[in-house]
Amino acid sequence: MPIRQLSPQPVWQWFADICTVPHPTYQEAALAALIMERARAKGLGARQDEKGNIYLRKPACGEGMAAKSGVILQAHIDMVAQKTPESAHDFSRDPIRPRIEGGWVYADQTTLGADNGIGAAMALAVAFADDILHPPLEVLLTVEEETGMGGVRAVRADYLQGCYLLNLDSEEHGSIYLGCAGGRDAELTLPLMQQAAAGQRWRITVGGMLGGHSGIDIHRGRGNAVKLLADTLKRLSDGLDDWQLAALHGGRLRNVIPREACAEIVLPPQQAGAMHTLLAEAEQQARAELGAHGGKLFIRAENIAHDGFAFSTESGRRAVDLLCALPDGVIRWSDDFAGVVETSICLSVAGTNAEQLHVCLLMRSLLETPKNALSRQLAAIAALSGAGLLLGGDYPGWKPDASSKLLAAAQPVFAARLGHEPKTEVLHAGLECGLMQQRLPDVEMISFGPTIEGAHTPWERVETATVGECWEILLGILAKGV
Repeated sequence: MPIRQLSPQPVWQWFADICTVPHPTYQEAALAALIMERARAKGLGARQDEKGNIYLRKPACGEGMAAKSGVILQAHIDMVAQKTPESAHDFSRDPIRPRIEGGWVYADQTTLGADNGIGAAMALAVAFADDILHPPLEVLLTVEEETGMGGVRAVRADYLQGCYLLNLDSEEHGSIYLGCAGGRDAELTLPLMQQAAAGQRWRITVGGMLGGHSGIDIHRGRGNAVKLLADTLKRLSDGLDDWQLAALHGGRLRNVIPREACAEIVLPPQQAGAMHTLLAEAEQQARAELGAHGGKLFIRAENIAHDGFAFSTESGRRAVDLLCALPDGVIRWSDDFAGVVETSICLSVAGTNAEQLHVCLLMRSLLETPKNALSRQLAAIAALSGAGLLLGGDYPGWKPDASSKLLAAAQPVFAARLGHEPKTEVLHAGLECGLMQQRLPDVEMISFGPTIEGAHTPWERVETATVGECWEILLGILAKGV
């Protein structure tokens, strides 16, 4: 069955249309143009800012609704572009191909883009409907959320009039989110020296791991392919008499836990047997440590053609030592919110060229001071290793307000639909609400959404039943007003 036939049809029809237009981060223009064209044809107020964010405006619908406070529906229209190794999908030109299986919608070997296409689809379905009760309505669709929240940083507060904002970018149905972690990017650059090198060239690949979102999945113990590769190479340093690093690559996006990483090394032919023994030991121990959380983890070596060059022994070992020394994973659990990660860091991307090793990390915290402490730790590691450090992309957390009128209005609507009280939670990931709160300090906000699993991975899926329930909750909040 095509997803357009799923219920609620207005939402799924919009999501199906979103899937037809490629929209990875920085390539949202075509999708934005489609939305703007349809909005103007519908007679909605429609404008964009210089960044490309979309602002739609629609008068209140229903008797007495014009007297209620205005509401902003907010989502982002960019998606994370991830695919399986065997997929030939080109995110710049190919549509996402959704499929239904067992009450869930997946894509075909790629991310689905339910993060946050489903949220955008719900907002657009309300804006384009003629029979939904709502107060004065605005829809804000941002761009570049997935790579540093570039869109929300450029939001024009003077384009918005609403008093309350519903962010539709959460991924656990039945929960109302009141706060989230802030974040900061870190990039390290380590100079390397390339030289002529004799011997056999081997490609060592760590793969089959589960990966995931570097915030909401960071506590799940799935391991990090770059860190495991670094540990494996450190074993080679300790166990082999002579080898050189020739290349290293792992991870693709700053907000994704790496699933795969590979290194190319050069070593004398007589060392190959010892290398295989060390790799087998590393694989066995990693599987035992990670268990089911390791997915289909493997470490394999392949003999490949040698171009005659590698990094000096000293350069290669400094690169491996740097990767081993960098922190990764949960740093601290919150004292204030049970079961919530307070501070974490993910080593997301590592790669070499002929002159240097480049590493990207993303730190997250509910508080500012732990981010600063991690930044100092990274500065110390960089200084000891001879690497340069660049910090940037800082965005604030979203401070919870449990006394907000919007929360009080939303909770009974959730309870009536769910049959029980909703959970109120704080999210260990970056929602745009943190930056939005800075730009719109007088606007109250909550965040909710349907159940999405595997965000930022090719196994991303959204549960269809929760989309319907989330839609009914959204309509209930709008009809009730605040």
